[in-house]
Amino acid sequence: MSTLGFLGLGRMGQAMAPRLLDAGFNLVVWNRSPEAASVLQRAGAQVVAHPCDIWDHADIAITMLRDFAAMQSVLQGPQGLLSEGCAGKLICDMATYAPADSLALAASAEEQGARYVDAPVGGTVEPARSGNLVVFTGGRSDDTHRLQDVLAPLSRRIFDMGQQGNGAKMKMVMNLVLTVYWEGIAEALAMADGGALDPAIALDVLVETPAAIPILQSKRALLLDQSHEVGFDINGVQKDMNAVMRTVTELGLSAPAAAGTLEAVNEAASSKGYGEQDVTKLTSFRRTQIGGRDEPDDS
Repeated sequence: MSTLGFLGLGRMGQAMAPRLLDAGFNLVVWNRSPEAASVLQRAGAQVVAHPCDIWDHADIAITMLRDFAAMQSVLQGPQGLLSEGCAGKLICDMATYAPADSLALAASAEEQGARYVDAPVGGTVEPARSGNLVVFTGGRSDDTHRLQDVLAPLSRRIFDMGQQGNGAKMKMVMNLVLTVYWEGIAEALAMADGGALDPAIALDVLVETPAAIPILQSKRALLLDQSHEVGFDINGVQKDMNAVMRTVTELGLSAPAAAGTLEAVNEAASSKGYGEQDVTKLTSFRRTQIGGRDEPDDS
């Protein structure tokens, strides 16, 4: 099996990279903080000191960085991926940015002779661990075809969205729907609270109706404040929803439901440590805001 590079070992990267090892790929990894990389090293990966060192071992590198600034640094910084030896190499960027930012990264890569595919994902840590992500690729057809076997261990579906930037556009579409959905669940549970309905029973009912999306049942414990596991935190949602609204504006459109949801996300991100909690905790925050219920006990 061939050798792959993997850069960025946060929550998602730590869930994804072991699947590539298990699939038989030789893995060369880099991470800004060495602790996460050492875990992969014990599992059989090789650790390199600098991003550009990846190209000494691999022709394809997967990146999963927290935000656009982090990815710019990894690409363009001293000893970055684009500093040397990158001509003809393929960067598969699986993080989430506004499409305009994704296109800027692609242009930077191509100026140095590298290839770039935006391949953001639908799904958080648990789907990443089980290989059930949904991937949206944007790039040249020969590059996206070259990535099929690489992405297969990570995903249950891979959608070729066409040209560069289209994967990022699809991720904006998905994020708009999903974040507004959690705001809707918050308002629905606030209504249940106001009507003296048991929220656990209300959720059980919703799961059996067309109002449910597949993730609703798996998030039940989080929604009922019975779990505090973090799949994707509210700070990350805030970053992604700002990218959504930026994209809406650049397209000359309006999205009032998304704009209202972003206001709620902004408030949650700056309130009582909610920013580090799972996105579903937006419902707890909003139920307290809307319905005046007591704050959940996080102990």
